[in-house]
Order: sequence, then structure tokens, then C-alpha cells
Amino acid sequence: MGEGAKRVTTLIGENSGWSKRARGSTAPAFSPSRALAAVVALQRDRWILWLPVSMVAGAALWLTAPTDPPWWIGPLFLVLGTATAIAIAAWTSERADGWAMTTRHVLGGLCALIAAAGLGFTSAHLRGLTVAQPAYIGGEEPVRVEGWVVANDANDNGPRLRLLVRSIEGVAEPPRYVRLSVSEAGLLTAGRAASCRGILGPPSGPMAPGAYDFARRAYFERLAATGFAFGRCRPADFAPPPDWLDQQRLLLAAVRADLAAAIVDAAPGRGGAIASALITGDRSAIDADTNAALRDSGLGHLLSVSGIHMGIVGGLVFATLVWTLSLIAPIALRFPIKKIAAVGALLVLAAYLIISGSSVPALRSFVMACVAFGAILLDRPAISMRGLALAAFIVVLIFPESVIEPGFQMSFAATMALVALFEILKRAPHEPALPTPGPLIGALQATTRGIGGVLLISFVAGLATDPFAIYHFQRFSLYALPANLIAAPIMSFLVAPAAAVAAVLAPFGMADIPLEVMASALDLIAAVGQTFGERPEAVRAMPRPPDLAFILCVVSLLWVGLWRGALRWLGVIFFAASIALYIKAPTPMVAFDADTRAVYARADGASAWTLIAAPGRSTYARDRLGAMLGLSPPTLERLAPPENCGEGGCTWLAADRTFAFVTDETGFARACQRDAIVMSRATAPADFTQRCGTAAILDAPDLALRGGALIYATEHGVRIERALSPAISRPWTPRGGASDQE
Repeated sequence: MGEGAKRVTTLIGENSGWSKRARGSTAPAFSPSRALAAVVALQRDRWILWLPVSMVAGAALWLTAPTDPPWWIGPLFLVLGTATAIAIAAWTSERADGWAMTTRHVLGGLCALIAAAGLGFTSAHLRGLTVAQPAYIGGEEPVRVEGWVVANDANDNGPRLRLLVRSIEGVAEPPRYVRLSVSEAGLLTAGRAASCRGILGPPSGPMAPGAYDFARRAYFERLAATGFAFGRCRPADFAPPPDWLDQQRLLLAAVRADLAAAIVDAAPGRGGAIASALITGDRSAIDADTNAALRDSGLGHLLSVSGIHMGIVGGLVFATLVWTLSLIAPIALRFPIKKIAAVGALLVLAAYLIISGSSVPALRSFVMACVAFGAILLDRPAISMRGLALAAFIVVLIFPESVIEPGFQMSFAATMALVALFEILKRAPHEPALPTPGPLIGALQATTRGIGGVLLISFVAGLATDPFAIYHFQRFSLYALPANLIAAPIMSFLVAPAAAVAAVLAPFGMADIPLEVMASALDLIAAVGQTFGERPEAVRAMPRPPDLAFILCVVSLLWVGLWRGALRWLGVIFFAASIALYIKAPTPMVAFDADTRAVYARADGASAWTLIAAPGRSTYARDRLGAMLGLSPPTLERLAPPENCGEGGCTWLAADRTFAFVTDETGFARACQRDAIVMSRATAPADFTQRCGTAAILDAPDLALRGGALIYATEHGVRIERALSPAISRPWTPRGGASDQE
């Protein structure tokens, strides 16, 4: 037998794949170990993506701890985790593969995750130290406040001036920033000195258990007091602040205010007001109806300078520079035009960041843009999960407090989902492209693919952010997908180019026409929001999920997004557990805020809620507390108080006991019943509990100390959860005083 025949015999021998296929087998026999090894091999370069996740978890643990954790916990985990991971990596081994090596890799990765959690913990602790300042207690007497206007944080209830404090009457060490609600801002634009007389108090904490903690966010913004002014704040005549950086901040704030006024003058109306918000970050000119329509239609994210605006501006500048430079042959043939365009885009984004006010969402988006364009400079893919992980690492290192904010969570969740989708589509097998059958059919095919891509992107991004919207805002915008599908092309192809042209022509005094085009396009977006947002079914209220259900849902999103192959679909188990916990979560029978501006109650045998609302125009407490209970705005308008209401308060039966809400001192006689639970805006008599045998009395002093409550009926009786537990003591925890609501 010749050499060639031997080779052929060897190729088709008894143990060869050819031989097996010849006997009818078309695939190798299934082996669990081989399948598991294949799944593990797919994750070889993915474990590092979990380091920022662990870092986020460490920062979140520090921020949500009931008391200040010991400072050494973070550094200890960081040092021990890092040292152990290095030791495991440096350990010599006789074999470079096998399960022993895999186990070493797993142990080393776990140690690295511990180190990352320690780093996040440490960064949050250091950030808390850098923003610390003397606490402001406040009181019920009006005080004189002097300072410089930094911004107008207007909301639906009117203007609110944020002041860089110069002095507060009777306070030796005034805080850095305060915020005052005023009836009218007048000439007090950003950068001007102001003198106000009003009542100040610490920022409000959560109005109910699990509600948003504005006091925590204010602490990291160094906003130590909020309140309201009597009458109008008046312009003052005193020198600028002594610190040079503060002078530059005020100068920049004045430039932004002048720019916002110029935009509104050039393009009056709601379109110009929205344009002013997109360019300068000043939202004070947008009316309450437009705000509500955009929010209810799912377009509210367009009003804040964040990732979508940074992405549109950066992408537009990058594409324009690449296209322009590619037309200049001497440059295109000699220089890396993509890198030049990336540098140009970064410079424009830096200028946009400064002009827009350098808010935390804008800074976070700028960091992500720097990572994307930096990848181009380093000849790396601009769209990659590692780039997103690096952006998250940098953001958490600089702004660790943002990890529990909805903006951070929704931004990174949407981006992660889109990058994962991009990876799946990139790895999927593609058939070779066929010749295009003519320009008309080709144009139709390209249009269909483009529309399908936009639909898919909007669907995936919305699916990834909906759990966070339900957890933080307890609302689901039913028409968010169609509204964003209509608004996205308008933003990309009309608003952004018009803004770019206006920026180029502004130094020559020729920006009015492009600003009018931009305002008209934004007015069209506002009309889209109004069309969808004013529908009675536009907003679907969802009860707030339990914390554990939310955490499991986040884990499922991370699991599906960060792993590859069949392993990612194990995230369905976490998602199913999250849904089960959400469905089985108990519903309270009484809910109220610390000021009892809204008291929700359900009596025995009644499925509908009743509402006792305080008189006044503000419906903030009613709307936010109702959203937590899953009540939509139209439903809130129809709620009536309990049937047994009269002078001094209301009473009702629930869980086989009496509940009473007392509005003044005259109502305590009516509420004097054994085992009753009494809530009151007034202070109860000293002997009320002993004389009446009440189970619990939640009167004015108790509410000021422990805040609002949710009351549940359980098998063992009644359980009362408070917004401010006595065990919670952090620097931002409010302790008395009067303040306005966020």
C-alpha cells in the first residue's frame, strides 16, 4: 500500500468523523463536559465586565447603609481582594489548562470583584467627606439670606432660585448653597446678587418608606437648605465672592442665562423654551403643561442634557468632520481623519458640557463619550461592552452617589442592552448580500431596514429602562415607544443640524434663522408629546416593587447583557423570581406623608382607596404617594374621603380595628377608642394614650421625627413602616425644620 493510500486510510479510519458520518451520524455525540467547557470558553473575556458592577454594588452599600459604615471597610476589601487576586495569578502551575486552571481563574475573579466592591465603597466614603459641610437646622422664623444666583431650578409650581450663600441671618457658618421658592424671579437671573427674606429648613427626606430621598441628593450637591421667600427677592449690591473659582462659576452662569434669553427672544414660544433647555440646561422657560405632556408621553428625557444629546451632538460633529476631511485629498491621504474627527468631537462636546451647565447627568454622558471617542483614538471599537464598563468605572469613581439615581441606572441599562444587541447581531450568521434589484427596490429595502432598526433599538432600550421607571417613578408611559419613534428622527435630522448651524453662525449674528428652524422642530416634538401625553390612558400607574424584586430584575438584566451564549438565558430565572415577588408583594391599607397632606386609606370590605387631602394648590404629596400605590392621575382626581368624616377628622374600620385621622384638637375626643390607630396633624394630649387605650398615636411630634408611614395588615396584627427609622442616622438625614418639596 502506497503512502497516499495510507493517508486516506488514516483519514477514514474507524475513529474518524468520516467513518461516523458514513454510518449515519451527522454530529458528534453530546458530552455535558464538552458543552460546559464550550460555554465557559465563551465567557473567558467577559468576567472583567462584572468589575464595574461590583464597584456599583460597593458604592450603593455605602450610600444605603442606615448609619455611617467604618471608614476602613472599603480599603480593607480593596487591599485584601487585590493582594489575593495577584497571589492567585502569580501561583505557578504545572498545567496551563484543565479544571484546576479554571478554578484558579474563578477564584481570582472573585477576589477581583471583592476588590472592586471595596473601591466603590471607598470612593463613596471619600466623596461624602469632600462634600461635607455644617448642617442647617432651620426654624419657623423668617431670616435674611444674601447670596448670588447660580441657577433657576424652576418646576411646575414656579421659579426656585439656587443661591451661592454669602450670609444667613443668625448663622455663623452658613452652608454653600440654598434654594428658595419665589413667586417671581424678575431680574434675578443667574450671576446676579440677591437678598431674600424667607423660611429655610433642611431638604426633605423620603415622604414614605421607599420613596425618593431628596435630602441625600441635596447633600452631595451641597444644597444644605430649601424653603420659600416672602415676597420677591431683591437685587443686592455687594462684591463678587472672594474665591476665583466661584467668580468663574457665576460668570459662566451669567453667560448661560444671557444665551438662554437670546434663544427665547430669537424663537419665542414653547419650541424656543425647549431649545433653551437643550442648549443651556435652563428649563425655567418651559411651561407646566408642556412639561407634563412630554413626561406623560415618555419624552421627558429630551428636556435634560444627557446621553441622547451628547450622542447626537458628538455623532453629528464626528460624521461631519469625517465627511469634510475625506473630500480634501491631501489631508485624507496623509492623516488619520477619523482620529482628527474624534478629537474635534471631544472638543465640541467639552464646550457643550460647559455651556449646558455641567450637571451630573451631562458630566456622566461626557465621560461615556470620552471613552467612545478615546477608543477610536486607540484604534479600538467605539461600540463595545468593555468601553461601556470603562465608562461606568470612571463615573462611579468620580460620582459614586449617582449609582442610586434613576438617570445613571436607566442610561447604562439602555446602553448595555443596545451594545448586547449589537454583539448578538454581529455574531449572528449572515447570508451573502444579493445584487440590488434596481434603485427603487433598493431604496425601499434600505428604508425598511432602517425603520426596522429604529423600531428594534427603541423596543430594546425601552424594555431595559422600564423596570427602573416603574421602581423609581411608579409609572409606565403607554405611548413611549411610538412617541420616541416619531421624535428621534426629528431630533437627529432637524434639531441637531439646526443647532450646529446656529452655533457656527452665532459669532456673525446670523443664528436667528437656524434657531427658528430648531424651535419649529422642537415645537413639533412638543405637539407629538401633547398628542400622546394628554390621552387619559397615556400613563399606567404601577405599584412600587419591593427592593428585592427590583434587585433580582437588575441582576437578570446584567446577566443577560454581560454573558454570552446559552449562559445568558439563565437570567430568565432571576426575572421570573422578580415577577413572582412583585405579584405577591403586600398592599398597604393606609399610607400618608410626614405633613399628612395626603392620607390614603382602604376600609374593610372596600377595594377602592379613599383620600383625605390637605387644602391648597400643591398636589405633589398626593401625586407621588398615589403613584407608589399604583394609582394613576385620572384615578386620583376621582377619589373621595372616607364616609365617616366630620369636624375634626375622619374614622374608618380596617383589619378589625378603628383608624382615625385628626385634623385639629377637637377631633381627639372622637378618636378616643381602644386599640385605635390615630394619625394627627396636631399634638395629642399628654394622657391620650393611657386614657383611651390606643394602639398607636402618630401625632405632629412623632411625624416630624419619623416621617410618613405605610400601614399593613398581617396575620399577627398591624405592621407600621416609617420613612425615617430611628436606626437611620446619616449626615443627610433631616432632623426637623421647614422646607419645600422637590
